[in-house]
Amino acid sequence: MGATEGSILSIITLVGWIVIGIRVMRLCEASGIPNGWLAFVPFANFTRWARLAGKSPWLVLLWIIPPVGYVISLIWLGAISRFTGTQSPWFWVYLVCVIISIASSGVLHGTIYGILALILTLLSLYASWMIFDPTKPIAQAK
Repeated sequence: MGATEGSILSIITLVGWIVIGIRVMRLCEASGIPNGWLAFVPFANFTRWARLAGKSPWLVLLWIIPPVGYVISLIWLGAISRFTGTQSPWFWVYLVCVIISIASSGVLHGTIYGILALILTLLSLYASWMIFDPTKPIAQAK
């Protein structure tokens, strides 16, 4: 991936972090989960995901084991999408984007990888946008 593709991807990722953070914070507020502002703090934002999924925020400590972190985040995202009623197709779009992104990172290089990474990032951000819908508060969250 070239410098241009990397810069564009970095900007999109940063903007996506902010936009999805706003959605998660608003969904926390609508669901009665305190400290929604933690959605903007790296690593701590997943404690909000855990709360929205009805799980203990302490499970975030399992992120120390990288494959476990991916699996846990997908399980939580699946639960959140079920609770908000946005499971189909957005959770599956997100899941496929993550799988393709991980699988292609070691195989593809250069501009092709940059374009694929850009498309997958945009798709996963849109899927996250749809899943973290603050107009559909989660009654199951604790």
